[in-house]
Amino acid sequence: MQTLTIDISGSKALFEITTQGRVEQYKIAITDAFNINNLNSQIADLEQDYGLEDYGLGIAVPGLVQSQQLVSCQSLPGLKGLSADDLYTGAKQVIIANDSDAGLHALMGSKQECELLVMCDMGIGMSIAINGVPFTGASATAGELGHCRIMTEFGEFSLEQLASGAAIKRRNWTRSEDIARAGSYIGQSLAWVVNLFNPSQIYLAGSLMNNPHYYQACVAAIKEMALPIPVAKVKINRVDAYETVVCRGLKAMLSQ
Repeated sequence: MQTLTIDISGSKALFEITTQGRVEQYKIAITDAFNINNLNSQIADLEQDYGLEDYGLGIAVPGLVQSQQLVSCQSLPGLKGLSADDLYTGAKQVIIANDSDAGLHALMGSKQECELLVMCDMGIGMSIAINGVPFTGASATAGELGHCRIMTEFGEFSLEQLASGAAIKRRNWTRSEDIARAGSYIGQSLAWVVNLFNPSQIYLAGSLMNNPHYYQACVAAIKEMALPIPVAKVKINRVDAYETVVCRGLKAMLSQ
């Protein structure tokens, strides 16, 4: 089966094409001006270049997706409202998903009681699976970790305002201790998640988790602040091949 999977973040888009037994990748830089017309143009070019027809198309976006429509996206406002009806494509199957939800499909397994994928790039996302089945909640909004509030000595902020790549860039944090502080904030929030969900696995992914100061502070805060019994059960793993995990998850979703 031919597939085109697209992982769109706040700064880049990764296109992965599977056709004639080979896999090829294509990456472009994007800005917050990237919109639905730009997306359609990229898809049209790839369909022509690779002879894609009657294929599977999967698109992952960093925002709130309900019923395969992007209803909210702070980092890419030009994509807000995106649905299959907006796409000019020869695909016979189209999936639009939140990026962390898609990524979880590449990792989750039916033998795990509860798994969490936390993605930390320009924004922060979290997805949940129970016994190998995604848990999205009553309105498909479960896992909005970035909007949790944290009280600091400087006031009350959302986690994204303190620990996301956008926040670090905006605050011009470059010192290792500042990066570690951002990592500790997300670890504090995940300690609450460990207490509430008692997960067996936590997968940490995204460019920020490749920073040792951020990652180590995150894990240390989880172990320090979560209750001893659930934290003793959980396995915390960094996703090394994080750049392709979303495309791999989209491909898994298309195969289902």
